[in-house]
Amino acid sequence: MTAFGRLWRRAPVWRTSLIMTVGALGMAAFYPTAPVKKALPWLPGHAPGAHPSKAGSTASPAAGGPSAPGAGQDDGSGQVGLPDVGITQRGSLQIAGRTLPLPAGDWHPILIAQTGPHREVSQQVLARTDRGVVSGVIIVHATQQAVPQDVATDLETPCHDDRNYAARITNTANIEECSYTGNAVLSNHTISTDPFITAAFNRMSTLGFPIPPLMVNVGWYHVSKQGTQGVQVETVETLVAPIEQGSRQLLAPPQYWNKASIHQNPDAAHFIDALDRWMLSWSKVLRQGFDGTLNTASLVPPLINDPSAPRPS
Repeated sequence: MTAFGRLWRRAPVWRTSLIMTVGALGMAAFYPTAPVKKALPWLPGHAPGAHPSKAGSTASPAAGGPSAPGAGQDDGSGQVGLPDVGITQRGSLQIAGRTLPLPAGDWHPILIAQTGPHREVSQQVLARTDRGVVSGVIIVHATQQAVPQDVATDLETPCHDDRNYAARITNTANIEECSYTGNAVLSNHTISTDPFITAAFNRMSTLGFPIPPLMVNVGWYHVSKQGTQGVQVETVETLVAPIEQGSRQLLAPPQYWNKASIHQNPDAAHFIDALDRWMLSWSKVLRQGFDGTLNTASLVPPLINDPSAPRPS
């Protein structure tokens, strides 16, 4: 008999407590309170007063659910899905009626969601694997219809982070756009406090995806004003792993990947410079995808090759 079996037989109080705990967790999942459902919209149950057909449709073992944009205040109208991670996507994909170009490699869908009062915001997380290791992650938020300006304002915050290696901001009468480069450190299995992103990274961890301890984020933010109707928004965060091919080993120790120290290590500095140059061209491709002018036949090397793009063995 195993140690657990002996404990189960000889400790009735512990056994009763364990049964009650599991039962309580199950009840909380299927009959969550409103605050719990708001914080964890992926739970299978629905909050009191919420119509079951409007609750999140997919249960997930990962913590967290959609939060931004238009989430974090999810009132039960959001919907989260767990796509088949065995699917391989290359070249481009469609999201919110637009074309999203993909850097080189095999990309696998990790988590998808539609949020907002009218499910007007589409969210998706994809991961790229190379020799079994995650070498890239894409996090995209895109509106399917005009949303209030304050949604765009919330999403613009990373553009002005002083910790970024670089940032480029452009404002015209009807367009706001920025691209930036910064680092993203893996902590508690995620790189963000955003529940949707946390859920995606938790799912990758649960499925056994080897994730490097640090990635470099090349972010792109684009807002198109729609007169009095609001704005159309798209944000694309492309997390690129500064690792040796087929390994989780960083090109430089973690202490060299901050803005103040990056040029103290030649390998780290070279990687950031190469990634920043690549983003100059890639941001134009993302803009074309947003505007509907992208020719997907143009998505070939070297344009699609970020510094961690898979290379032949």
